Amino acid sequence: MELSIRGYARHRGVAESAVRKAIAQGRISKGKNGKINPDLADKEWSQNSDPAQIKAEKAFETPDSQATSISGPSYQQSRAIKEAYGAKLLRLQFEKESKKLISIDDVKVSAFNAARMTRDRILNIPDRVIPQLVGKTNIFEMKEILKTELIKALEELSKINEKL
Repeated sequence: MELSIRGYARHRGVAESAVRKAIAQGRISKGKNGKINPDLADKEWSQNSDPAQIKAEKAFETPDSQATSISGPSYQQSRAIKEAYGAKLLRLQFEKESKKLISIDDVKVSAFNAARMTRDRILNIPDRVIPQLVGKTNIFEMKEILKTELIKALEELSKINEKL
């Protein structure tokens, strides 16, 4: 048997305004005829209301009542999800402020600059090495000169990265 808003408020033991507020917030639903199914509304009320706001109420479940499927998470599940995300955001903010995290844009800029510096150093090697190679015919001697210059360029880059 469906009840009016006033009848459901009496059934629930709450003010009529509390029932109207629950309907407006979508915590309980009315039928197409504007009446409230008390069994369904009781289940919706307990699932979608903050337990801290609910006064001590009598149990509305009867052993022979069928559980009605209501889509979406309950209030408790929603609250737990909200708290978990809040904690994660606070942790990220703390790690960012304590310099344990840096922005992805900063990483991209640093990687680009390091790659550009590496490219420039390597491309400058031929200009520095050619005068040393003029007149050399021993391939092993030429290899050592090139290897020495490459090592020198890479060591300079590693010293620059240590400063950063």
